[in-house]
Amino acid sequence: MQILGKYLRKETLIAFFAILLVLMVFTIGNSFAGTLRAIARGVLPASMVYVELGLRSIDALTILLPLSLYLAILFKLAQLYRNQEAVIFHTSGVSSMKMLKMYVPMMGFFFVFLLLLSVFILPVVSRTSEKLTLAASKNVSLMGLKEGVFQEISGSNSVIYVRKLNVEENKLENIFLNIRHEDRVDTLTAEYGYQYEDEQTKERYISLYNGFRNEGVPGSKKYNLMKFERNDIKLPRLKGKSVDVDEKGKTILELLDSDRMVDKAEIHRRLSPAFNILVLIILALSISKTSPRDGKYGSLILGLLIFTAYINLLFIAISMVEQGKIPFWLGSWWVHALFLAYGFYRIYKADSANR
Repeated sequence: MQILGKYLRKETLIAFFAILLVLMVFTIGNSFAGTLRAIARGVLPASMVYVELGLRSIDALTILLPLSLYLAILFKLAQLYRNQEAVIFHTSGVSSMKMLKMYVPMMGFFFVFLLLLSVFILPVVSRTSEKLTLAASKNVSLMGLKEGVFQEISGSNSVIYVRKLNVEENKLENIFLNIRHEDRVDTLTAEYGYQYEDEQTKERYISLYNGFRNEGVPGSKKYNLMKFERNDIKLPRLKGKSVDVDEKGKTILELLDSDRMVDKAEIHRRLSPAFNILVLIILALSISKTSPRDGKYGSLILGLLIFTAYINLLFIAISMVEQGKIPFWLGSWWVHALFLAYGFYRIYKADSANR
């Protein structure tokens, strides 16, 4: 039994690392393309490319690790069944439940690893990335602005539109600004402008050149139109940070003390990857049994369908917690319990048929 257990774990780990490598290359490639687009728009400093990729890669591990291990076990056991090796194991008294026990050490290791990763490591990485991004953004004048998009300026009821960004020259071209005050609305247009930061106050401003300023009260006929050569506008911090750490950056204790449903949902989101490992390993064992007459990839297709249903239901459950539609104590536990029961039912049914 010990020899068989070591053999199964070894072969599964080989397949696991191969699958994980392929998925990571694909994921990092997509993340790298998205990061380059953000740098090209001036939303992200070029110096933050590796930090951004590192954060996204670590975040992706919470999904890729369970999926890779799930597919590895499914692939290996399905291969054993097709080669009739698993049938010999069953006739020798090795049931599916005993095979599950052989994977317990692996389940325990990955459960603890993912729990530490999602609950403790990811928040630290997220907070660190946010600090580095903010520090680096001080050297990027166009940080946070996007060309061809109406953007709301956070902290105010103002809107800015920039037709073209010239990151190399730190220049904004064809600018439109709509600034709402308590007693009036200011609409500004400018041929071009520059962003700068005051060295003393550290406030950010936009210097507009060759434009018009229209001041007035909506609903009245009192409007003043002025032409200017230069007009400096204080710019509050823009929305659209490269790294969102509102919930992801909080510690587990801060999330538990919070009354916000978004924070409560984040607790379920962090705990899910570790419990995904337990559920998916049991599911992989339960659906891997095939006969030589079955299709070569029949169990893999079924496995992917079940995995898709499982993950989608988890996302729905966590979203419902966030919206307050289901209580926090129920959360996503019902999804884990549902698929766990389905897996054990299939294992019990398979062992009963082999007796």
